Amino acid sequence: MKLSRRIRAQLSAADHHLRALTRSWRGRFILAFVALQLALPLLYYVARRDPHDERFAWRMFSPMRMAQCSPRFEIDGRPVNLYSRFHEAWVTTAQRGRFDVIEAMGAVLCREHPGKAVNVWLSCTYIDRDPTTWGGHDLCASPRL
Repeated sequence: MKLSRRIRAQLSAADHHLRALTRSWRGRFILAFVALQLALPLLYYVARRDPHDERFAWRMFSPMRMAQCSPRFEIDGRPVNLYSRFHEAWVTTAQRGRFDVIEAMGAVLCREHPGKAVNVWLSCTYIDRDPTTWGGHDLCASPRL
């Protein structure tokens, strides 16, 4: 397949600029920084355990943002009123299903109520799949959802 003269000239110019960038430490730093910025969102798809945490992901119009979750905490079988215990921002973030926030809330309750079982359930509904529930165990004994 033959490339047109114009495309060959553009590729040659791009190659020249890329070589110029790699000759200096500043250029190598810029290339490494851009490569990192492009690769960082891959962590969401490869290594993230929390499907609701879409920070640094390529998910601009994600249906995950529309997920509605209901965190429920119990201390020795008695329900906890989250709004009376935690700031509204924590509760709102927990209602988005963020595991880190729910686990941190459980850790606070475990510290405040030593020796008691702090159970948590996180039930989420989605617009594009079936509802899911996490938890159902003592966060003091096993601190991860």
